[in-house]
Amino acid sequence: MNGTRSKHGAAVAGFSPATLDAFFALAHAGNLPGGVDILTGEAGREATGTRVRFTLRVAGDCVVEARFQAYGCPHTLAVANWIAGVLPGRRLEALVPGTPAEWAGRFEVPAPKLGRLLVIEDALRDCVAKWRGGDHGRAVRRTMAP
Repeated sequence: MNGTRSKHGAAVAGFSPATLDAFFALAHAGNLPGGVDILTGEAGREATGTRVRFTLRVAGDCVVEARFQAYGCPHTLAVANWIAGVLPGRRLEALVPGTPAEWAGRFEVPAPKLGRLLVIEDALRDCVAKWRGGDHGRAVRRTMAP
């Protein structure tokens, strides 16, 4: 955290420019309307400080569109936003883009927050499990309440 400013002009102690840029943009936040081509994966609990849900539109074995919803710190939202942005075009066998350790390096996530990145990984792995199980469009839509 070198004290440089994000492209949004923000400089906040404890957050890298990459984290701030992704956090302030959140271009991939939200949900996708239900349908047979939609699957949802989620993990975590608000009561423990981190909850993440990815909603994916898939065609065959490829992600067409991705959105996320999250409850957590700016690092959590920034990493989830970045991941949702890189998922389109990815196939089931390569859905998870890297490892939580790699994401931590990219966004300069402090060691005490690494568990939050594991929640993000768990939400992605939930997507993979549902995709393999053919669970498209069957997920119950609900809010991010605990």
